[in-house]
Amino acid sequence: MKLKKTLLFIILVVLLCASCTNNHEIKVTHEDIDDISLTLDSKSESSNGLNFVLKLQNNSRYIIKQNNVNLSFPIKIDNGTKGNDFKIESKGNKLDIHPGEELFLTVFAPMEMYEGNNNIDLDNPYIEINGYINEVEGIMHFHKGGGYKTMEDF
Repeated sequence: MKLKKTLLFIILVVLLCASCTNNHEIKVTHEDIDDISLTLDSKSESSNGLNFVLKLQNNSRYIIKQNNVNLSFPIKIDNGTKGNDFKIESKGNKLDIHPGEELFLTVFAPMEMYEGNNNIDLDNPYIEINGYINEVEGIMHFHKGGGYKTMEDF
């Protein structure tokens, strides 16, 4: 009798758990991330520094729930360049970028940051986006970045 009650209890728990699973799980693919593009739209120089306009396009099937877009300048080394941890965050960004939507973001690099420093590669800025698709959960995180010339192909 005790065995039957235990078995019945286990069956009920299994059925209850099975009925609570989420069958509407989102399947974000690599192609969906590829449909998010970040490009350098324009670069201009002012008396105070460099101005950049970046274009962020969401051509994926999902909402970009939250994101950060940054620009940095690589550091010149003997055999090329290396990354620079000093990043400038773009302005004009927003939450919930819907499919088909595009934003123009601005970045300003003050002259004091680079003037007289020959170790910074001002001609090939690195741009990147870190964000979340549909919800701010670790599994929904994505990142894309590279030299602006590389990002034109993304």
